[in-house]
Amino acid sequence: MAAVYLGHLGWRWLELPRPWWVQHYLDDLLCLPLVLTLTLFVLRFFYGPRQRLSRYQVAFAVIYFALAFEVFFPKFMPRYTSDWVDAALYAVGGVIFCRFLNK
Repeated sequence: MAAVYLGHLGWRWLELPRPWWVQHYLDDLLCLPLVLTLTLFVLRFFYGPRQRLSRYQVAFAVIYFALAFEVFFPKFMPRYTSDWVDAALYAVGGVIFCRFLNK
């Protein structure tokens, strides 16, 4: 997933045309799997290799990111826009993390 994200950054940097769904939604889909994987890496470094994130912790991260980036930031920073599809993609990213990466 990190390679896909880095490839997308390179694609954006080169200013090549991208499909609309890649341009607007790929980063939101990849956000939580990448952030939670990095969080799990740090937790395992300090607490051992058997550490896992609970479903409640993942759900908290989904709700936190959805509220922060889709409710609070758009109210105070014009750079951010609110979009319910982004919040749904955070939830899908949380499910992907729980299902495939939280082993």
